[in-house]
Amino acid sequence: MTASSYRLLGADVSYYTAKIRAYLVHKQLPFVDVLATRQVFSEEILPRVGWPVIPVLIAPDNTTLQDTSEMVDVLETRHPQRPLVPTTPVRRFAALLFELYADEWIKVAALHYRWHYDREFAVAEFGHNNDPGRAGAEQLRISEKIAAPFMAWLPLLGVTPETIPAIEAGYRALLTALDAHFAHHPYLFGAHPTLADCALYGPFHAHLYRDPNSGQIMRSAAPRVVAWLGRMSQAQPETAADGADTLPASLLPVWRLLSDDYVPILCAQITAFQSWLEAHPALEIPRTFGTHRVVFGRALGAPCEGSRALFSYDQWMLQRALEGYLNAPASAREAISQFATAIKAAPLLSLNFTRRVKREHFRLRRA
Repeated sequence: MTASSYRLLGADVSYYTAKIRAYLVHKQLPFVDVLATRQVFSEEILPRVGWPVIPVLIAPDNTTLQDTSEMVDVLETRHPQRPLVPTTPVRRFAALLFELYADEWIKVAALHYRWHYDREFAVAEFGHNNDPGRAGAEQLRISEKIAAPFMAWLPLLGVTPETIPAIEAGYRALLTALDAHFAHHPYLFGAHPTLADCALYGPFHAHLYRDPNSGQIMRSAAPRVVAWLGRMSQAQPETAADGADTLPASLLPVWRLLSDDYVPILCAQITAFQSWLEAHPALEIPRTFGTHRVVFGRALGAPCEGSRALFSYDQWMLQRALEGYLNAPASAREAISQFATAIKAAPLLSLNFTRRVKREHFRLRRA
């Protein structure tokens, strides 16, 4: 560790730790991994953030960053060399939108597989990370309490006995589409990793590859995805920059699989959240603010209906993706519009964001 090093407080078992760790690796920023034990939570995380959460990134100047997307925004500004958020309009929009898909939609499959098939493994990991010096039985007793809130997210995300078949079929279809893409390109957008790769690495490495049962599915069904995980685990030699402001056609099936179910959910959430913000001008913004009926499995021709929470955070991430579109010249707006239409995400471009939100002091607030 040097005076210019960042400190990453997190754990291998953590979805978002994996995401930002991959970003730091490919950004080639000096950093030190710090396992988030009980002591680290008590002495570092709680005093800085106010509640138990990982990852937390501590900058060389001792400032604290908590949300991974906010970390990316800050680090891209502080360290413009080797940008991982593309600078051209279409690719930038695509990278930020894919980050939203990976952070907030792919986690449905990631959490489902962990807590339905690999619960014992995850609980043991939680216990070891939190109390590495304690005996195994005591680790497990404590880790059961730590795991309970994570398991409680499943029904909020729409994971129920009725929707599980569609969620599993959708995940296997996603593996197939990604494996086909990686037969032609080393990374999602072509020859170089971007924020999109880092965001996908989060669920795919921390949950779906490391956890034993879901990991076996990935190794059997998608060996090229496994090879991509290997490339993402360490910085790669510099090569010629990607050229035009376009994206590989082989990635279109991946986009469409994700958009088919998630874009209608996003549209419903944003509309409901705009109404909530109008009706509750003085209340603190909650993580969830009700439920709605949703459909899983549209892309596979076997739709099933379920109930899912309405989430507020998705609006902030979508705002980030749409800023470049809303502020772009006409030619760039047209190119982004054509891309959004091709990936079945065009309805997102016409959403009403009269009431905007921002991240401030580690929380979502009205802008």
